[in-house]
Amino acid sequence: MSKRPPTTPPEGSAGGQFSAISAEVGARLAERRLDLDSSLREVAEQAEISVSHLNDIERGLTQASLPVLLRVVRALGLTITELLPRIGGHHVASGSLDSIAVGSSATVSHDDLELSLEVVRLRAGESRDVDNPTLGDLLIYVLRGEATLELENRPIIELGEGDTMDSERLQWCRVVAGADADILIVTPLEPGHVR
Repeated sequence: MSKRPPTTPPEGSAGGQFSAISAEVGARLAERRLDLDSSLREVAEQAEISVSHLNDIERGLTQASLPVLLRVVRALGLTITELLPRIGGHHVASGSLDSIAVGSSATVSHDDLELSLEVVRLRAGESRDVDNPTLGDLLIYVLRGEATLELENRPIIELGEGDTMDSERLQWCRVVAGADADILIVTPLEPGHVR
């Protein structure tokens, strides 16, 4: 089976700016996959998505959700920081989690983003309550360690390093570190929020 570079979405397709960004992200992912001499099937299996979904992402025909994008990036041996500097209009920063004290957090968001991104460093047994009054999409990603999520009126979820939980219409949850852990928490900003 021959490998071919992805095509971009047709001119004037729906999505405007998002179509252009999706095309750039997809092109970079395809470029990396081809550099690694990996097939669509190999990368899709590692990222736990279908081959057709990965193909659509590479061709810029669909936007990958953050959890899917993180899995694809990981399967390709990239980081988000390596992927996004090539994308116009994005804010990309690099740094180290080492500067975050245990038991504290750091906001990694910026003023134009309508999301709050926070990295929380917890010792084993420590917890962090996460409020989501907008009931928008909530994402919790375990960067290091392991955690248990206690969700309102839902079963407890165990997450290991690299695992993600995303949910909508969830007003509250508690993150409890099972081992020392670094956790990325993404919540929507409340309307009228001022930083």
